[in-house]
Amino acid sequence: MKNANLKIFELLSPKYERDNIKLGLSRIKKALQELGNPCENIPAIQIIGTNGKGSIAAYLESILFEAKCNFGVTTSPHLFDICERIRVNKKNINKTDFEKIYRFIEKNFSTFELTPFEKIICCALNFFESKKVELLILEAGLGGRLDATTAHKSRPIIAIGNIGLDHKEFLGDTIEKIAKEKLAVIEKNSIVISCDQNSQVKNLITNKVKEVGAEIIWKDAISNSYELGLKGIFQKQNASVAVGAIEALNNLGFNIKEKYIYEGLKKTAWNGRLEIINYFNKEILVDCAHNYPAAKALSKERSNWENEDKGIYWILGVQRQKDIYAILKTLLKKNDHLLLVPVPNQPSWKLNELSQIKEIDFQKTIEFKTFELAIEYLFSLEKWPPNHPVLAGSIFLVAEFIKYAKKQKC
Repeated sequence: MKNANLKIFELLSPKYERDNIKLGLSRIKKALQELGNPCENIPAIQIIGTNGKGSIAAYLESILFEAKCNFGVTTSPHLFDICERIRVNKKNINKTDFEKIYRFIEKNFSTFELTPFEKIICCALNFFESKKVELLILEAGLGGRLDATTAHKSRPIIAIGNIGLDHKEFLGDTIEKIAKEKLAVIEKNSIVISCDQNSQVKNLITNKVKEVGAEIIWKDAISNSYELGLKGIFQKQNASVAVGAIEALNNLGFNIKEKYIYEGLKKTAWNGRLEIINYFNKEILVDCAHNYPAAKALSKERSNWENEDKGIYWILGVQRQKDIYAILKTLLKKNDHLLLVPVPNQPSWKLNELSQIKEIDFQKTIEFKTFELAIEYLFSLEKWPPNHPVLAGSIFLVAEFIKYAKKQKC
């Protein structure tokens, strides 16, 4: 039993999960079969893409909750607690239930050598079965073709967020390779909902849909008649994809009224996405932008800020496998300051490794051993910056800062 506890504790660590990624469907299919194929006939909205998956899931969850549907959601990664990743009707699985199911899977399926992500998906489907849900929302982890969520057979609706370059070490080094891995989830008769994509990705989606005999619905950014609970220009596209998925559900026999869509979009919440954190009466904006497409969206958002031309103080921590050059080139503008920090408990980029990047001026860059020291530096300035500082670069950095900020209030 001690060993099971140790594994559960390790599973709480993003590093443990990342170090044990092995894409493939054979292991999880065997495990699900042994579990009795939980939720086998329950329809799912599968969400794929590079960025925006979590936001699309959050919009869907909020709308379905308003409509009083009985549904299960699994997302990744978690911000604070692994139980966030398995939810029924907006309520996280409790720790006791999670540990019970997880231990059962550990004990009985050890020969399958399931990855941490596969175990979580098994736990989720098993839990959803016990709650007799009528609908699933499955956010893909990496890719799609070999992602554990794709082991679920009934996925009539595929919602696609923005597809861009990320996880190149697993999915391929070009946008075409990455898109093909993600789009492989589209099957005959799938209803595919997508926001606007770059022309290459758009062509790949169109071709895939034709090839397998699916249906594609392209969604423009949602109109201003809807109020969105999440901040950011890019959220209009994510919200629109969510609405498209709800409309597709209605075509499959659900009856989710417009008033629930309106209220759901308005009440959507998703921590760590363009969220203002009040820290000792000062505002710090946090955002989980962790790759080039997300940095691009954040940079576009920044262009609407009132004092952005006076410069931004960026507290950035970027994991080693990410393209930091593209992120910095996109985010840093004239008058900006870079406070480079490590991502807690993750291999991260250091300043001496960036000196070869000639296109970026590092004169206004300071490296800190921890993000706490970077925050202390901000408070030591004669005047607080004219625009709120922005902490970004990794979901793990954002999570640790929010926890730190809350602790200081206690």
